[in-house]
Amino acid sequence: MLSIFVQAAARRKSVLFATLFFLVFAPYHHEVKWFSFTAQIYAQGTEELVIVQPKGAKRKLESENPAVLSSPAHRENRFEQSATCLLPADIPEQRYSEKFSSFRSWLVFFKEKARQKGISSYTVESAFKNVRLLDKVVQLDRKQAEYSRSFTNYINNSISLSRITRGKRKLQENATILRRIHGKYGIPPEILVALWGMESDFGGFTGNFSTINTLATLAYDGRRRDFFTNELLCALAMLDSGSITVDEMTGSWAGAMGQPQFMPSTFQYYAVDGNGDGKKDIWQNTSDVLASAANYLYSLDWKRKDPWVVEVALPENFDPYHAKLSVEKSLKHWRSLGVKKPDGKELRGNSLKGSIILPAGLSGPAFLVFHNFRVIREWNKSMNYALAVGHLAYRIAGGAPLTGLSKQKDKNLSHQDAFMIQQVLSSLGYYTDKIDGMVGLKSREAIREYQKEKGIPADGYPSEELIIRLRQEHP
Repeated sequence: MLSIFVQAAARRKSVLFATLFFLVFAPYHHEVKWFSFTAQIYAQGTEELVIVQPKGAKRKLESENPAVLSSPAHRENRFEQSATCLLPADIPEQRYSEKFSSFRSWLVFFKEKARQKGISSYTVESAFKNVRLLDKVVQLDRKQAEYSRSFTNYINNSISLSRITRGKRKLQENATILRRIHGKYGIPPEILVALWGMESDFGGFTGNFSTINTLATLAYDGRRRDFFTNELLCALAMLDSGSITVDEMTGSWAGAMGQPQFMPSTFQYYAVDGNGDGKKDIWQNTSDVLASAANYLYSLDWKRKDPWVVEVALPENFDPYHAKLSVEKSLKHWRSLGVKKPDGKELRGNSLKGSIILPAGLSGPAFLVFHNFRVIREWNKSMNYALAVGHLAYRIAGGAPLTGLSKQKDKNLSHQDAFMIQQVLSSLGYYTDKIDGMVGLKSREAIREYQKEKGIPADGYPSEELIIRLRQEHP
């Protein structure tokens, strides 16, 4: 209100009006709004909201910069689309389908394309001065842990007691920043801290690969050429703006950068200045890191106060064919089927809708996932990743460990077996997507349909029994 009236006064050149208004209302400006720091979580298997409020948290929010506290832009008002850097969802399919005899021939082609897209010749030449093909990056791309490691091993590796403890400490150390961000974007503090921990171990390791090198390698390699070509153009646009140098632009083997591990396109569209210093520094500035992560989730339609994932217990007669993201039912419906909380208590709530998923098959833990879980999957499509973020957030906020994890029953899937599963199911007409040795949702759905036809409990899980059966039926 203050800024609106001052601007109006300036337009009317009425210095007296502005001065009087300031004198009357300025003493109350810092009393306008109070914030309480709330880590909002849902009890396992219930809609009941739990408020975690640290001692002494109810106090005025420090107004470090009025602009930082302004409301975020409406979700529909995205940044103006750039001809150089697109969001992944806006990339036309088969944008770059040319074949190349060598990395060097591809590089000549790409450099010309970059110039045509408006990247300066200086940036193009300086960026690729020492570029080279990285075989290690190609190998890592073929063996992503989210797809090759079992759910049980992935969770145990991602959510250690040490990480949970440090996450709780980070929650307290950054209480002021998180309180401000929660008030602005509505993202629970424990979710932001969990993402921070998962992506870079709270900033402890952001990757030491040259971003230009990794993106050039993956764009040339061709498995996801359209995606990585666009990300490379986005990285060049960042260099062209002068906000970072080639040497400073480092990150993971896949091109993700900084403490939140943003891809260049994500940085271009969603990174924000979290502390009002005029910069968007996701490498060193904690305020920018957390605010940028919150802005990204908010833009993906995070629903304030809604849950994301809870562990549940299934009845013995539960049909696992319905345990998939495409089947979304109300809590009342799942309760009527006998779905309960792990401790045997009834689920509470009626209209809220969710899906049940079985990442380790019927023998492993079951989860009820909601809209906000799907938002986390927009950050990273891996089901294992989204479940790990959701559960780490729950543990950081004081929740209990998962039940039903079993290393003996849930083992890593070899790349060779993953290829075999896709190839056999493809030959039988169940699987129609790319055979890449990474068992994701489409592969799991193909497994589910095969299991259903064969009279096997259709949980979509690539178990040892399934692998043996496929090898025997189709040697």
